[in-house]
Amino acid sequence: MSLPSAMLSFVWCGAWLDRGGATVMGRSHALSGAVVWLCGCAGAAVWGAQPAAGTVVVGAAVAAGAALLPDIDHPGSVVARSLGPVTRMIARGTAAGAAALRRSSCGCCTDRGGHRAVTHTLVFAVTAGLVVSLVCWLGGDVAAAIVAGLAAALAARGLLRRRTRGMFGVAGVGLLVGVMAAALPGPGGGWWWLGVPLGLGCLTHSLGDALTHSRVPLLWPIRVRGCRWAALGMWAPLRFRTGSAVELLLVVPALVLAGGFSTWMLATA
Repeated sequence: MSLPSAMLSFVWCGAWLDRGGATVMGRSHALSGAVVWLCGCAGAAVWGAQPAAGTVVVGAAVAAGAALLPDIDHPGSVVARSLGPVTRMIARGTAAGAAALRRSSCGCCTDRGGHRAVTHTLVFAVTAGLVVSLVCWLGGDVAAAIVAGLAAALAARGLLRRRTRGMFGVAGVGLLVGVMAAALPGPGGGWWWLGVPLGLGCLTHSLGDALTHSRVPLLWPIRVRGCRWAALGMWAPLRFRTGSAVELLLVVPALVLAGGFSTWMLATA
């Protein structure tokens, strides 16, 4: 893969330098989605697979945007604010539905609300990925362009502050990546594979939240210690608070280094 294509795929990771803007955790989520995809592509290149430019660039954009999607259960999240009243209404409905599901399915979870519930599970990530794969398989290039464009626009909103992205910056990024999805060569067999970075981005978000004090019910609906919504996560002494110095000074730089190394590997493969 050419150097320009590899560097374009890493635009998402470089956005951490743009201080201000979205909340730290929102930026970390978007970065983590892109970096995980880049690391996977770099690993494939090491094993001789040579992923196409479209696979790397569009996949990284979709994974970055999808890594913000599980927070649709919180009205104040980046994704909930992406389309103003429309997405806020969806977020409120999702939170209410998630809270109702939690109350009805487990007697010990009657007052824990709807945030970090069903959208922060392995089931949600797999289901979202399968749905997008089906849509892109049936809809072809048009569906792929729409999915990739929307995901990229969401990623740009999470990564860049308003002053940097400008009035039309988010739409511009979405349009650019959507055109790439239609124009750049991807793997054979169509664009059904976009469900993979989307599902991976959702799962990466949940695993990132599992590193914090709140943790996530990743294995729902499996009962863990008698509870379907048992919060699972990192060993307690290693957890950190959302938006803390640990996230800003350790987690984000580590993501950037991992993404940079993966980009270098792709550029030199």
